[in-house]
Amino acid sequence: MGLTRPPRAITIDDVADKAGVSAKTVSRVMNNEPNVRASKRELVMKAARDLGYRPNPAARSLAGAKSFLIAHLHDNPVPEYVSAVNAGIYEACRAKGYFLLPEPVDRSAPDFLDRLQQFLMTSRADGVVLTPPLCDDPQVLKLLQDNETRYASLSPSRQPEDAPVMRLDDRQAAMEMVRHLITLGHKRIGLITGPKGHNAATARREGYLDALNDADLKIDPKLIVEGDYSLRSGLEGAKALLETSQRPTAIFAANDDMAVGAMTAIMAAGLSIPADISIAGFDDTRLASAVWPALTTIRQPVADMARRAAERLMTPEEDAPLEEVFAFELIERQSTGSAT
Repeated sequence: MGLTRPPRAITIDDVADKAGVSAKTVSRVMNNEPNVRASKRELVMKAARDLGYRPNPAARSLAGAKSFLIAHLHDNPVPEYVSAVNAGIYEACRAKGYFLLPEPVDRSAPDFLDRLQQFLMTSRADGVVLTPPLCDDPQVLKLLQDNETRYASLSPSRQPEDAPVMRLDDRQAAMEMVRHLITLGHKRIGLITGPKGHNAATARREGYLDALNDADLKIDPKLIVEGDYSLRSGLEGAKALLETSQRPTAIFAANDDMAVGAMTAIMAAGLSIPADISIAGFDDTRLASAVWPALTTIRQPVADMARRAAERLMTPEEDAPLEEVFAFELIERQSTGSAT
């Protein structure tokens, strides 16, 4: 039996032929050079993706050389969260002589996969930290796998087979917060959730329901409204809750931004916090202690989780568990009080 010839590697010429452009144009696109028409750039990136083309690092630098870059891919509407993740990754990078490369990903853009492919090929990052909701996007995960790019995730909905995951028990944390409100005498507790399809949002909603069920409190669907983690969605969600026939005596928002938005709506309605309505949030961002009354919230160690994710990418630990669970803390401040 003869030896099987290994499959031929896809070359820059193959990409050029498929895209109908010159090899020089392909090279300029792959190196992210300016003055390439958008239409040609899209043709080249689509051809590269269709063919499974990946630049040979040996052609650009010494074989096996590291880039000493850790990228943070994010598509998150909360600047405080993104900033905390960046801070954690930066701390790990500084300790190891690496550099942080934050990269926003706009999944609403029709060519976002082409842009992400180009980023991966040009940056040659040694690893990528993914945050929600990107860590649950099957297209993003497949692209990383196709490019053989190592990644670590913060709070994904599923545990990848071979990627480190840093997570918080969001369900338990939310349940503890709602239990806290119940011990203060609250029985009608509103919830402003995060967006559908977001793993943390689902877990926090389930924790809310768990606490009500454990206390034998009736679950009123009218007291559950959906937000998108933005301050404005918290404001609109609180307005909807205030318009119910029996308004809640407390509101739990699935993040601090929405909680602060809810506070704005409550005060605009001439109500007092916490005398009329108690408010609680989640994350313990800087905003939580900057507003008045200061916000009762769940502190999750986002920076620590991100730092650990970056460390796992820079120095793989064979004996370390793929999933690491971090502790949370309920921070009680002036925005919550006894039910009247």
